[in-house]
Amino acid sequence: MRTKSFVRARDALSQLQLDHEAILQLLRDFDSLRLVDREGVQGKAELVDCLCDTLILHAQIKEEIFYPVVRSELGCDTQALDAFCHHETLYRLIAQLDEMGPRDEAYDEVVAQIGDWVISSLDREQSVLFTRVRGAGLNTAALSKAMARRRRAQQQEYTGQDLLALRRA
Repeated sequence: MRTKSFVRARDALSQLQLDHEAILQLLRDFDSLRLVDREGVQGKAELVDCLCDTLILHAQIKEEIFYPVVRSELGCDTQALDAFCHHETLYRLIAQLDEMGPRDEAYDEVVAQIGDWVISSLDREQSVLFTRVRGAGLNTAALSKAMARRRRAQQQEYTGQDLLALRRA
């Protein structure tokens, strides 16, 4: 069901917005679970795995498809270029989580750091970059199709695998 909603999004920005909403919901779900059941380590681990996989897939689609097209269209728009997310911090934090378990003392703190980074990045991206893309008249429908194809391919290829390990390969 999740894949269909992304595939049906006719606009690249709508697709990315759906990602953003899913990521923010996963962060809220984690926070709720953490507050309600401090011993719910299995649930936390599963939720964090889903969050990390979603973040990595989202970042890869932006890096491989969205950003290159937008960069070429916007040229030297400094404010827009500054809004591009640099995912190194995100990948480093996810790698830290890969080395921990949900019972580790720093686990929740690293997830919180990911949340802080994500919220800041998504806000900047939506308020600056999305506005510039809309204003540039970019063919976001064609871009959406390319992103949806890449998403389907990645989901089929990576089903059940560690996306960060594949990213490093």
